[in-house]
Amino acid sequence: MLLKRFYFVLFTHLVLLANGQAIKWQDAQKLDPKSVTSLDCSGLKWDSIPQKLFEFVALESLDLSKNKLTFLPEEMKEFNQLQYLKLGKNKLDHFPLVLCQLPMLLELSLERNALRMLPDQISALSQLQYLDLYGNTIEQFGEGVFVLPDLRVLNIEGVMYGTIFAKQLLARLPNTKVLIDPPCKCLD
Repeated sequence: MLLKRFYFVLFTHLVLLANGQAIKWQDAQKLDPKSVTSLDCSGLKWDSIPQKLFEFVALESLDLSKNKLTFLPEEMKEFNQLQYLKLGKNKLDHFPLVLCQLPMLLELSLERNALRMLPDQISALSQLQYLDLYGNTIEQFGEGVFVLPDLRVLNIEGVMYGTIFAKQLLARLPNTKVLIDPPCKCLD
């Protein structure tokens, strides 16, 4: 009976893998790490990333949202196939530069952290199409985001900007849908 249950669980996970659905961290540890392409590690209250995560070298999608991460280790650059990365609702107060070494990244969600600036190095994410910065405290925007050739959506709702900056931002990103709250005249 136990062996039958094991095969049922294994079959279920293989079906999920084939359908591209994210495997929960607890379940993924029972599988061959090289076979997992989509992993959900959200809400685990991690304050650092366990070394075991870096065995999942085939990841295309990784959800690390709703944790307590304050930094990302250099090993993150090993996820060179990663296309979708969710880091929302963590405790990041600076943009992790290691992310700029993920050449395949299409979507990056950093909403509801405490980011204060965007580095110029973000320009290395040449395939990035979606960047979510909702609810951060960005004071310095940098130039890197303005040269991302494929950026289609930039969400900066919940970030306070003056009317002058808002006009400049929209003018410099004509091919990007910018989700922005009404600017505050008090910041001009």
